[in-house]
Amino acid sequence: MLRNYFKIAWRNLWKHRLFTLINVIGLGLAMAMCLLIIIQVQSGFEKDSFHPYPDRTYRIISDVTNPDGRTFSLASTPVPLADKLMQEQSSVEDVAQVIRGFGGSFSNRIKSLSAWGQYVSPGYFKIFYFPLEKGQPAIAPYTVVLSHEMAERFFGNIDPIGKTLEQKDIGTFTITGVFAPLGEKQSHLDADIVVSMSTYPLLNTSAQNEWLNYNAYTYVLLRKGTPPEQLDRMLTEVRADNKKHVDFTGIKDHRFERQRLSEISPDFRGLMNNPGVEPWFKLLVNIIMLLVIISLAIFNYTNLTLTRSLSRTREVGVRKVAGAARWQLVMQFLIESVLISFCALLIGVVGLYCMKSFIHARWLIWEVQHPFLLWSAFIGFAIITGLIAGAAPARILSAAKPVAVLKGVLGPAGFGKIGFRKALIVVQFVVSLVFMVGTAVMYSQFRYMATDNDNFNRKDILNIPLAESSQYPLLRNEIAKLSSVNSIGATSAPLNEAAGRARITRQERAKEGMDPLDAFTYAVDAAFIRNMKLTFVAGNNLPESSADTTKGRFVVINEKAVASLGITDPRSSIGQTMMLDSNEVIIAGVVKNFNFMRYEMPVTPLVFQYDPTAFKTVSLLVQKGTQQEAFTASLQNIWKKLFPYEPFLYSWYEKQMYDRYMENEDLKLNGVIILIVFVIASLGMLGVVTHSTEKRAKEVVLRKIMGAGMGQLMHILSWGFVKLMLIAALIGLPLGAFLGSLFLHIFTYHASPGVGIYLMCLGSLALVGIMTIGVQVYRTALINPANTLRQDS
Repeated sequence: MLRNYFKIAWRNLWKHRLFTLINVIGLGLAMAMCLLIIIQVQSGFEKDSFHPYPDRTYRIISDVTNPDGRTFSLASTPVPLADKLMQEQSSVEDVAQVIRGFGGSFSNRIKSLSAWGQYVSPGYFKIFYFPLEKGQPAIAPYTVVLSHEMAERFFGNIDPIGKTLEQKDIGTFTITGVFAPLGEKQSHLDADIVVSMSTYPLLNTSAQNEWLNYNAYTYVLLRKGTPPEQLDRMLTEVRADNKKHVDFTGIKDHRFERQRLSEISPDFRGLMNNPGVEPWFKLLVNIIMLLVIISLAIFNYTNLTLTRSLSRTREVGVRKVAGAARWQLVMQFLIESVLISFCALLIGVVGLYCMKSFIHARWLIWEVQHPFLLWSAFIGFAIITGLIAGAAPARILSAAKPVAVLKGVLGPAGFGKIGFRKALIVVQFVVSLVFMVGTAVMYSQFRYMATDNDNFNRKDILNIPLAESSQYPLLRNEIAKLSSVNSIGATSAPLNEAAGRARITRQERAKEGMDPLDAFTYAVDAAFIRNMKLTFVAGNNLPESSADTTKGRFVVINEKAVASLGITDPRSSIGQTMMLDSNEVIIAGVVKNFNFMRYEMPVTPLVFQYDPTAFKTVSLLVQKGTQQEAFTASLQNIWKKLFPYEPFLYSWYEKQMYDRYMENEDLKLNGVIILIVFVIASLGMLGVVTHSTEKRAKEVVLRKIMGAGMGQLMHILSWGFVKLMLIAALIGLPLGAFLGSLFLHIFTYHASPGVGIYLMCLGSLALVGIMTIGVQVYRTALINPANTLRQDS
């Protein structure tokens, strides 16, 4: 019997090939994105499931109680806890301690790359399964182990063991090992680089003994046969001992709990300070996204099935007269929908691999540890999708009364006169517009950050990092001979990169014992400020003369720094003395507030000071229209003559900033989502329009015989669908604009979306309408009355 169901289902699907194709493509595109979401959800549960001792490994978490009685749960622990637990030799086999925050820009004397990682104790290499491809663990001070990917980026095929990486702010590190690739395995401890824990106290002299410094992550491996309750007792003893000997300044109490390794990810406890672990709400967002996208495709199936329900109800009437039970009819319709769903699954898998080759976002996961479980989830998802998609049509169509059907008094199935099918079309296009408007607003912000010149100039700027042995005055004098160079400046770092930190206060306030304020600093010269074309609201630039030995005492600050110092008017701040850390400096000028770091950061105080010992980058302002290739070749010749053993590195600032923000894989993913959602909605509209116009063929013929023109016919056939598009626009555009504004408010400096964005979205909707409604309606309006009447006769 089941075989007959499949045979009849296949015949019905083949008979209505257009509608089958629309359903399969719509479901298939939706499934491609849904399969990607399923992979992300499964990987969240699989994270850190590959380590060798999952039943004996626990992470320690902290519950910190404030003086007001509020308790905060942290995934981290105090730094001294690991040593304290390691003293319990009878129950603890090993302890691994991880402290995050290590990283920055590292150089191998050939190239500089950003790498981020963590300090790890020797137990890290024993408790966790992070095998080494080459070398040994990092144990001695200033030794590191690189990830396989980072080793390739730095050294290619060259063996990196024994070589060094330099981080100018903290020192030089020797590479002792390279981790083997993890492949499909995922861990919340993933890092580009890990450094020995013995390095940590050398770089953080005051942190290692602080019980209120919750920056460490502590993992305990219990001995075989040790009950976990023993660990609970140890943690209770540590808490009791701390109450006697630790000065709990600023907090009331803390206590510690164990967390099984398999319970770390996903985070259902809402732990703070828990990087690398997906919180439960992220899984919820993924699931909601999955439901939204697949629901749009299910709407299509339901809509199209109900649209052509008249022919199916006649089939139902005949089969009921022949003795078919209702459950048999329901089974028939459900098998049809499941069969379509499996065809869509094939398209979804192909689409998934296409997205994998196109989107390269680092946070996206494409492989899982248990592919059999994944494919079971895929198949189960296809079955459930088919059953849900076919449930409503099966229930409605199987309920048709044979007598009413055979008498021809039963019209197309639906949910009343309000037009359930029309509501589905509106919902689809509303969702499409919301995605489109939201993504357009996001794009405008990324483009603003990539090309914005209101904050500082990036056009015709070439940055050259200075090597350790570079002599800036000699290099500047040689570059100045090039006719294409308008100005040569120097800075400790280009704007929008790492700035220095300092404390500022007015001299009067310092004498009164007022606490200094945090500020960012750049070491620059006057030419750099000119090159950046910063706007002065008061005062002047830094002194120009290199012979002026006092010019390091002058600073240029921004408006925020003026306000933070308690000065009401920027003009009145000129010439005043302030404290920069422990040095007295004089305010020479005030520049307008601008973004010099990340666009989402609040406006913060900024200080420019002349300090040639801190110069690390040469900033060249070149003439407009300069041939970049020829110019950089000239610079390279100068560099090689002066510094033959140092690599010549450079970056065109405008391109660097553009690549930083516009090469955004998130935008690609959003673009794919918009494409999928719009295609699904368009296919649904196409199916409904096609069926509707086919059913009105006789009406078209009669109107043409009565003298109706092409314009009248087009209006009559399309106006109902155009109204649906207008309703969708009235709902979708404001909703998308509202959600887009929420996104923009993340940024302190953000774009102002113009009317053009909304006109573009409306134009896209109109284009979809023309393609899905206009073409089909136009074809129907061209029907030859003679051919139609001849067929009917």
